[in-house]
Amino acid sequence: MVRAHIVKRTGLARQETRIARAQHSFLINLKGGARCGEDFVEGRSVGFTPRRPGSVVFVPAHREWSGWDEGDAIGSYLFVSVNPTFIEQSLGSWHLAGLKPAIGFRDNIIEDSLQRIATELNNPDPISAAMAESQAVQLFVQLLRLNGVGLEPAKGGLSPLNLKRINAIIESRPANPPSLEELVREIGVSRRHFFRAFKQSTGKTPHSYVAEHRLKRAVDLLRATDLSATDIALECGFSSSSHFTVAFKQAFRTGPSEFRRRWRS
Repeated sequence: MVRAHIVKRTGLARQETRIARAQHSFLINLKGGARCGEDFVEGRSVGFTPRRPGSVVFVPAHREWSGWDEGDAIGSYLFVSVNPTFIEQSLGSWHLAGLKPAIGFRDNIIEDSLQRIATELNNPDPISAAMAESQAVQLFVQLLRLNGVGLEPAKGGLSPLNLKRINAIIESRPANPPSLEELVREIGVSRRHFFRAFKQSTGKTPHSYVAEHRLKRAVDLLRATDLSATDIALECGFSSSSHFTVAFKQAFRTGPSEFRRRWRS
């Protein structure tokens, strides 16, 4: 019901891509980035979105994504295909009919599910297949929430425009994350209203959301660079390398150096 492959490339700065399958398809950059190129959906140009480690591509069943890109000569990707019948039985075909191709997007929940599938590939055991199928369901649940397909709109949360503004601020300042007061001023509401609306929109408090974003950025740097833990801590806004190490161990149950070693082994 769910098939997964890790694809590695070496010495190739330019590649052409085409996905057109009877299954739903996900692709996530694990290592290396694509900096320029052109994407086509159903033969129509949709421009190009640079893809760094963590970027996701989703192509629904019986749809086509093609294109070319130039980027790092060394890279790796996780490719996951999901049987449409399996996911329709889990969630209902009337929901899934509204899903569209999405090229080069970022979402913490979807990235986490794909990374868990990659972990099962690297460390398989008798229940790895069941784990991959459960993560596939989570992928589609989050896609439906992101697209609002078949769901009642959330009321009382931040507007999509305001949430986009907040995310842009957080992403633009990895080494100096904005405070709650700065985010409140950006939206122009009371602190209490912002806290409640933000949690309703994201499911997290502003503090935990920013902390999760910093750790995501740290993971990207551990995979894609040779920066030391101290340099990564500074780059991601941690007060010290020890603070970074403690937070990383709490989130991933291993230290940054061990995480990098396992990833590259």
